[in-house]
Amino acid sequence: MVTKSRSDWGVVFSVFSICIAMVSIGYCFPHILDMIESGWERSTRAIAYFSRIIRGGTA
Repeated sequence: MVTKSRSDWGVVFSVFSICIAMVSIGYCFPHILDMIESGWERSTRAIAYFSRIIRGGTA
């Protein structure tokens, strides 16, 4: 059995909130990519540093 909502405002607010979420993700996406990229660079640098230490090279 299908139930019908008493008002359609719930649908309107849901669509509105989805639009706000999509706009905010689109706005923040370049910043998120920058954070991922810088984190990746730092991780690879740390891995290279520890591998040099393990192999006995100068760090």
